[in-house]
Amino acid sequence: MSVIDRPLRFSQCDPVPNHDDIVAELRRQVADKKFTQKALADHLSLAPARITEILKGDRRVQPHEMPTLASWLGLFDEAVPAARPIPLLGKVPGGNWLEAMNTARRSIPSPDPSMPPSAYALTVEGDSMDLVVPDGSTIIIDPMDVDLWPGRYYVIENGEGETTFKQYEESPARLVPCSSNPAHEEIPISGGGFRVVGRVIWRASRM
Repeated sequence: MSVIDRPLRFSQCDPVPNHDDIVAELRRQVADKKFTQKALADHLSLAPARITEILKGDRRVQPHEMPTLASWLGLFDEAVPAARPIPLLGKVPGGNWLEAMNTARRSIPSPDPSMPPSAYALTVEGDSMDLVVPDGSTIIIDPMDVDLWPGRYYVIENGEGETTFKQYEESPARLVPCSSNPAHEEIPISGGGFRVVGRVIWRASRM
């Protein structure tokens, strides 16, 4: 089994201006100093250098970034777009490595209309992250956001196809539990054989 059910990962979303329109408006507003590039990078959960690359034409705006960026630039109509349901694909261990378990295909209401169209939800099992997300809580994953940043939260898969939900830290690279249970230990990942399933972007609020 896999935590990802590919047919459910993408669904219909509200129309978004095309890539060139978004980049043209971004360049205009940056030139007019309507906001700082760092403020926009923080809003998109990107490194500031990625915004510079977009402005120079060295990086395309990714599909999952376009709705959020278009909204930031005011390119949507004034009406608030309807939030699409978020697929609930199964469970993810908030403890030791375990095989991800798919449950019946259901969905939850979206907590935010700007959620990326690729986002899906998982139910956390275990107490290794209970200081952040209690056992039985729901998290939302962005499977298009796989760049590792220290201090952020991810679902990670090992070489045996087992998954876990942890915080990522560096020097050395490792997965860190955030738990009231001292039995949980850090997991080193410097040896390779790991895949980022996606970044956790929501629990009870945006992360």
